[in-house]
Amino acid sequence: MADPVTMDEAQEREARIERMLAETRKFVEEGLKLQAEARKLNREASIAPWQATFAGFGAGAAIVGALVAVLKVFGP
Repeated sequence: MADPVTMDEAQEREARIERMLAETRKFVEEGLKLQAEARKLNREASIAPWQATFAGFGAGAAIVGALVAVLKVFGP
């Protein structure tokens, strides 16, 4: 037959369960943070080609503007 559980044993078991639940919550929160970071990185990776494209357009416009200015200064 099973021995009866004393109050100290019951409190010890309850404390152990609470510690395990707290650790589980911590792991879940860490997992959620990692998922959010992964979503952010995926979003940034999908935007990166567009950023490069618009930066190229901006650089091209700057070069054209500089050429126009040089032609106005040194042109006929």
